[in-house]
Amino acid sequence: MLYKQTTQTPNILFDVHLKTLSKSELTILLTVIRKTVGMVDPLNTKQRLERAWISQRLFSICTGLSTRSVSYAIDSLVKRHLITVTNKQKHHLNTKASRRGVFKLYYSSSLLLEQSQEKRKSSELTCHNPVTKGHTIKLTDSKLSCAKKSQGFKKIQKLSDRERILQILQ
Repeated sequence: MLYKQTTQTPNILFDVHLKTLSKSELTILLTVIRKTVGMVDPLNTKQRLERAWISQRLFSICTGLSTRSVSYAIDSLVKRHLITVTNKQKHHLNTKASRRGVFKLYYSSSLLLEQSQEKRKSSELTCHNPVTKGHTIKLTDSKLSCAKKSQGFKKIQKLSDRERILQILQ
């Protein structure tokens, strides 16, 4: 894999926020990350963009969402403090009313700006439903025998189909 053709994504997105984001919110957030961290700054080729101008139409094209869905997702992500929306002069636009009528809106991911605070959260166990024996997808003979051995049972012998049919008939 060529790492120059990839975009780094903050681990906290997967560890904490993935469960709570809707599909539209996730696609908008990933688009913001792609258009900022995923792009090289044209003025300094050794740095990535911190914020990027993204139009409503570009969001719709990149995500396949309607403009209404894009607007709702942006508003929700701003309220959750996952993205930051600013104007050309870098003034924060935290409400729909403040963003309405602004010619160019610049977006940045707040996940990348809060690495020091979020580092602790992402290192903590975030899954409250650990996998148990009932969550096992496929219980093969080898898995079953390992489980029985660890509990002090003898190894299970495999029976042929004929032997099993005879057992059932008796």
